[in-house]
Formats: sequence, structure tokens, C-alpha cells
Amino acid sequence: MNKNIGLITLCGLIIGPILGSGIVLLPPIAYNNIGEWAIFAWIIIMILGIVFAYVFTFLSLESPGNEGVAIAVGNTLGLFFRDLCSNFLTTAVCFGPIAVLLTASTFLKNINFFKNVEVEWIVFGFIIFCTILLTRGVKSIGKFNLVFTGLTALILLFGSAYTLIFSSDFHLSKTPFSFSEFGQTLLLLFWAIVGWEVVGNYIENIKNPKKTLMKAMTISLIVIIGLYIMVALSLQSFRGNTYDIISIMTPLFGSFAIPLITVMACGLCVSTYLMIVGGVTRMSAKRSENNKLPLYLSKTNKYESPVNAIFTLASIHCFMLILVSLNILTIGSLVSCANVFFLANAIIGLCAGFKLLKSIKFRISIAILVISFLLLILRADIWSQILLIIVFILSLYNAHSKK
Repeated sequence: MNKNIGLITLCGLIIGPILGSGIVLLPPIAYNNIGEWAIFAWIIIMILGIVFAYVFTFLSLESPGNEGVAIAVGNTLGLFFRDLCSNFLTTAVCFGPIAVLLTASTFLKNINFFKNVEVEWIVFGFIIFCTILLTRGVKSIGKFNLVFTGLTALILLFGSAYTLIFSSDFHLSKTPFSFSEFGQTLLLLFWAIVGWEVVGNYIENIKNPKKTLMKAMTISLIVIIGLYIMVALSLQSFRGNTYDIISIMTPLFGSFAIPLITVMACGLCVSTYLMIVGGVTRMSAKRSENNKLPLYLSKTNKYESPVNAIFTLASIHCFMLILVSLNILTIGSLVSCANVFFLANAIIGLCAGFKLLKSIKFRISIAILVISFLLLILRADIWSQILLIIVFILSLYNAHSKK
């Protein structure tokens, strides 16, 4: 396995996908929900995000391999939970990435050239582009993500800073504090910290992983936290009638704000797709080598990309796109289902971290995260919860049938 991911490339691989479309969508929602209290919600979430990132980085280094944190989960909680963790993540990636590309396509329709193009065709184009890039190897994915991570950081940093300096009006909170609304907003903002679970699936390609991964985690956290706080502060201090990302970018970028945000959002969505699908296909190929999945999925090309696993997942996404075009599925149902499985996978990893990490502070923080994620699962659509139970039962049956 070629170890061709250095510190800078790894930071690009992490930052863009974890920011994703959340950096565009979540700050305005939080501000509209709880006004100036949003900044305190962001501070709490970012602190918990540090714990979340550390736990999954620690698990990735504890038992390194392209199966990711599932290896550490298996060593800590048992083989059943190792397989269950992998099954939850795989199921999530059957649904989630197509929702990400649908989100990207809605941004892209802000550009005149795409206004009359059907969303499904735009998404199909994204799938083809992403599949080709995935087959070119992890280094190509890293370079692409690095470009859009840099672009995003510059746009948001300069746009937010300009608004804070020249178009802001700092004032005391006029929004009455509500524990209920604050709590609901906190639950919503937990989506800003999800994504670290997949980083470990690339560890076999990272140069000197023990040193590089921890450094990349630190740098990535600084950038992610800095951008979220800057955007949140800009929103709540902005002098204007509308509070969204385009509004706070307009003072600096003017009429270029819409196309810049469009390109940025599309790039981040594609980066998310590439990282998540890339990580899961690598995990699937490794599980195939270990006779946990059909041997067909283990095939790799000269770039060491698991091509059969990539093509299989791309085919599943095309099928999901057809179901969306027939109005059988919606972007909401796709997001709900993917979120339930991502959260369930994260909960298993956090439980392993709780058992391995002896620090009381870490254990309290992990407990808060687990409870919060369980609440998010309980708030999901009933059919997503039913599907979660079905996957759990099938995993349990498979484990017992091997005994």
C-alpha cells in the first residue's frame, strides 16, 4: 500500500468533507432559531466536537487498518459490534451520498446555465465525475478536496471578517432565552461535528500515521472551529434583513457572492461524497479480503482503488436517484435514513472510546454525545428506525449463523 497522504493533503481530505454543506446551512438555521444565543450553542458544540474528533482519531490509531474504527470496536466490544459498526456505516453510505449530491445540484441551479437542466441529470453527472475521480486513487481525492478546502476557507474567512469589521452592529441579545429551543438547536448542530468516523479508513495510505493524523486533527479542528465561529458571529452581528451565507458574503464580494457560494457549496458536497464513499469502499474491499463480503468487491486497480466496490456503490446511488425521480424517495427520507445509520455507527465507536479512555472528563463528554445522538435517532422518521432494527437483526443473525 502506497503511503502517499501527507499532512497538508490529509487536512484537505478532512476539513472540506466535515464542513460539507453544513457550513452553509447550519449557522443561518441556528440564528433564526435562537437569535444571538446561537453563538453559545456553537461554542458548546465545538467543544464536544474536539472530544468527538479525538475519540475517533484515537480509535483509528489504536487498531489501524482500512476497516477504520471498526477494528478498535471489535477489539474492545467484540466481533459482533465490529461487523455491526461496519454494516451501519455501509448502509448509511447507500443513502447519504446521493442526498449530498442532490443538495449540490440545488446550489448549482443558481447558475443560469443549469436553470433548465433537470436535477436528476445534474446528480447523474456528479456521480460519473466522482466515480472517475475515486478510481484515480486517494491522492487524486486528496488534491481535489484540498483545492476546495482552501477555496472555502479563504471565501468564508475574508467574507466573514469583512462583514464583522465594516457591516456589523454588535448589540446585546434581544431574543429571550428558551431551554427548549436552545436544546433543539443544540441537537441540530451536532451534524456539524459528524464525519470523523471515516478518517481512519484511509490510515494505510497516511505517511507516519501516528504523528501525521494527530497533527492533521489539530489543524483541521482549528480551521473548522474558526470558520464556524466566524460565520456565526458575522450572522448575528450583520446589519441587514436577511441572515444567510450569501448575505454576509455580499458586503465583500458583491454580485459575485452567489456564484462563489454556489461553487463553494458544490465543491464541499462533492468533497463529502468522495471522502465518505472512498472510505467505505476501501473498508468493503478489506472486509471482502477477510471473507466478510463477496470476494468480487476486493478487486483494486493500479491506483490501489477498490474499483468493483466503487462501481457497486455508484450503481446503488443511481438506483436511489431513479427512486427519487419517481417520487418514491425524497431528499428528506434519504437524509433521515443516512443520519440514523451514521449516528448508530458513531454511538458504537463512542462506546468503545468510553471503555478505552479512562479520563473522567472524556467519559462525561462521550456520555453527552451518546445521549444526544440517541435523541437524534429517536427524532428520526419511523421507517428509518425500522430499517435500523432490520439491519441490526440481520447482523445478529449473521453472527449467530457463523458460530
